[in-house]
Amino acid sequence: MLAQVYAALAYYYANQQVIDTEIAAEIEEYDRLEAEYTAKRQ
Repeated sequence: MLAQVYAALAYYYANQQVIDTEIAAEIEEYDRLEAEYTAKRQ
């Protein structure tokens, strides 16, 4: 189990910029969809 945690952290740190960029894009898409949904309900 500890080896899996270490492997996941090592992968994240090796690819941090790409992963963080993907997460930011997903958050932006979520915010856009939420705003669109909220606008339609009003």
